[in-house]
Amino acid sequence: MPSISRRTLLQGTGAMAVVGSLSGLIPETAHAMNSLGAKPELLNKRAGTVKYHSCLRNCADRCLMKFRVQDGRMTYVSGAEKQAKTGTCPCVKGLTYVEYTYAPDRILHPMERIGEKGSHKWRRITWEEAWAKLITKTKEVVAKYGPEAVLPYSYSGNYGAIGMHASGERFFNRLGASYLDRLVCTEAGVWGYGSVQGTTDGPDPDEIPNCDCYISWGFNETVSNVHGIKLINQMRDKGGVVLAVNPNRTPICSQADVYLQNYPGSDAWVATGVMKYLIAHDETIDHEFLDKCCIGADKVFEKVNSVKWEDIERVTGCKRAEIEKFAALYGKSKNCIIRGGYGMQRNYNGARMTRAIAIMHALRGMFDRPNAGIIYDNVRSITGMNNFDGRGNYFLTGKEQHVNMTDLDQALKAKNPTSQNLIDNHTTPPQPIKPIHLFFFYNGNPVAVSPNVNQVIENLKRDDLYVVGFDMIMTDSMEYCDLVLPASTQFETDDIIGDYHGWFVQICEKVIEPVGESIPNWDFFAEWGRRMGFKEQAFKDTSFDIMRQLLNTKAPWYKDVTLERLQKEKWIKLPYPSSVPVRSGGKCGTESGKIELYSEMMKRAGFDPVIDLGLCEDDMPEVEKKLPFRLLSPGIPQRVNSSFYNVKYIRAFNAYECEISPEDAQKLGIKMGDRVRLTNQRGEAYFIARVSTRVRPGVVRTAKCNWRSTNPYGKNNTNTLTTSRLTDMGGCSAYHSTRVNVEKA
Repeated sequence: MPSISRRTLLQGTGAMAVVGSLSGLIPETAHAMNSLGAKPELLNKRAGTVKYHSCLRNCADRCLMKFRVQDGRMTYVSGAEKQAKTGTCPCVKGLTYVEYTYAPDRILHPMERIGEKGSHKWRRITWEEAWAKLITKTKEVVAKYGPEAVLPYSYSGNYGAIGMHASGERFFNRLGASYLDRLVCTEAGVWGYGSVQGTTDGPDPDEIPNCDCYISWGFNETVSNVHGIKLINQMRDKGGVVLAVNPNRTPICSQADVYLQNYPGSDAWVATGVMKYLIAHDETIDHEFLDKCCIGADKVFEKVNSVKWEDIERVTGCKRAEIEKFAALYGKSKNCIIRGGYGMQRNYNGARMTRAIAIMHALRGMFDRPNAGIIYDNVRSITGMNNFDGRGNYFLTGKEQHVNMTDLDQALKAKNPTSQNLIDNHTTPPQPIKPIHLFFFYNGNPVAVSPNVNQVIENLKRDDLYVVGFDMIMTDSMEYCDLVLPASTQFETDDIIGDYHGWFVQICEKVIEPVGESIPNWDFFAEWGRRMGFKEQAFKDTSFDIMRQLLNTKAPWYKDVTLERLQKEKWIKLPYPSSVPVRSGGKCGTESGKIELYSEMMKRAGFDPVIDLGLCEDDMPEVEKKLPFRLLSPGIPQRVNSSFYNVKYIRAFNAYECEISPEDAQKLGIKMGDRVRLTNQRGEAYFIARVSTRVRPGVVRTAKCNWRSTNPYGKNNTNTLTTSRLTDMGGCSAYHSTRVNVEKA
């Protein structure tokens, strides 16, 4: 009788569950046409013309999908099975793309407001009427206030190289509009990890099966890298260990060999505890690497030895024995990859925390060697494109007014508007800016995404602020528009995209023609430019012209990559060189060219140049610092930021839960399913309680970027409560540095 381990049993039952739930979605099961209960009308949807299109959500998977088209209509979606990273099936969100594209709330025609902002009163107009209004208002604002009075707002609703960047940026750069600093996502980690290794680029995820230790640090693979879990499992099948650090217990945390559930914002202290163990067990330190490839190792030893274990336990909430168990497994590893999360660095001390993690990895010598390093933001497929030409950066003068996209609560005020800027990549206090009088948003939903959103809504209601929304659906933000314009989905145009996890560039073939009177991003902005009188060739280019410009680059990994080749092969794996080539005699991207365990850049920014142990609470206003709970607002597997809230199938997954620990729930008299009220000085929001050990005492968790209009417990959302103050470096959002009070409603 074959032996059955717990892991084998779980694999088997998990596989049966997946097959059971997805049997109608996997092409290989089509032979079941004659089986009992088969639905030929559903299986027939898998026939038709095949189009390849990459998922353009803000997700590390970057799935390549196969769409079936019949009579010009999208009928079915599956994974491009020949690309191993995607396989046969996209995630639960990707499987809804047909429903998403033909959603009943698609905006199919231009509309203008006929009531008060937020009154939901609209009148359908023609595109010619819409163009006349938009051009007249644009010229009026520019003539009266200057082009900087126009502010675009966009991010990752469409992540295509053209759809996200080249389309809108060409127009707004030429206009001379205020420049939106799109730093909301990763930038604290960019400067934290970068202060040590000079880059955020790390190893190929395909190396994960060959390492012997994988650390998930502040990352939830099930939210934005679900297809990468198979690589972790392959490593485990070879005997590798999984370690995890996260204040919110994720599925990977539950399966980890050692899981540290630290207090939010204490990650630098956790890393310091691990380093204390490593230093006490000298055989785990790669002294040759420190001597040859690093500067400041002696200062790290001095700093770490000055920190007491009792302080580490008090700040992190983790026991010394737990941290040492984690460190012992880590210290034995020969090849370790850390997957650094994005949410963790969205804290006031985000750059300082990520720096400490990178220093810890340097003590083990885990750079510039096979199957080791830190995967954070593998963006060379994107930054290596010819963005100067593709995005029209040649229109920039260097004199543009900059506005941080997280600052809408202050930047859109009628009087004394401000924005937080950057000096030497250190976030400054708010600086005065000129008032904004035309606000144009696309690829984004600011009323769902912006922190301190009650103030943002008040700003959008200004009589002297003309608001234009260009989107495919009626989001919460569209409610405050003067002019509503119908955008096409990503599937209704051609584009290309680089990966920011794997080492790929991929095709995005047009799947269907634009629905209704909707217009693809580039077609819209090119037309806006021409109607403004812009004569440059940039506004005559087609999407294919721009794709060729983007691929005409000096980056060596793009050698021999042409649009024609990409159209034929659908995806191309790029041959990146080592991102931190310090062992082989090369230099990394730091000021010294070495791994910087002591950083003059950090010193200039006013922080400890080695390891800074400052906490988020140090920078909170007194009124907030006294509140009893830290609020986490990470992503959830059934959404991507504010996307998919209009999809009926997806709405069945609740995005309005408040996770609270059993200890705290008992103290407050809260039971599973109770309606709860979260408050702070910014506002209030209502959720339904989920009592769970996924959070520790003193911490609550809600979903990020949820819509107000679809909240069944009260018409408000998580970002009613979150802070708009930025991170220590990089100008990144700091959503998780928020405190709240919790009570039963």
